[in-house]
Amino acid sequence: MKPSPEDYVAIADLLARYCITLDLDDVEGWLALFTPDAKYEVYGRSFDGHDGLRRMVEGAPGGLHLGGPPMIELIDRDHAKTKQNLLFVARQDGISRSAVYDDELRRTEAGWRIARRRCRFIVAGGLADRPTR
Repeated sequence: MKPSPEDYVAIADLLARYCITLDLDDVEGWLALFTPDAKYEVYGRSFDGHDGLRRMVEGAPGGLHLGGPPMIELIDRDHAKTKQNLLFVARQDGISRSAVYDDELRRTEAGWRIARRRCRFIVAGGLADRPTR
């Protein structure tokens, strides 16, 4: 089911805020984009809840996150799935990685939030849990 124009704008804004808060090292702003019970899967690991997400982001390299426009599928009034590509450029060495995010979103009293995010890297053989370099 396609989202309403209002939901599309709200979800696209959520995903844009995800990239910008990371780029600005705004950990609290970034955490606020997730449900309290969120799960983030990356590098073959799962980081659960805000405490797990905080540990993950504080240990991750900083850089530029360029997210493409999301594909959005509304599951029902309060749940959506998205898919979005990403180009990450590391702050330290300028090395870039490309990835695809698969998300499950939930509408909350505060608006749309990420309930689950899986990051897979684009490698020569397709998508993988880890980049090749």
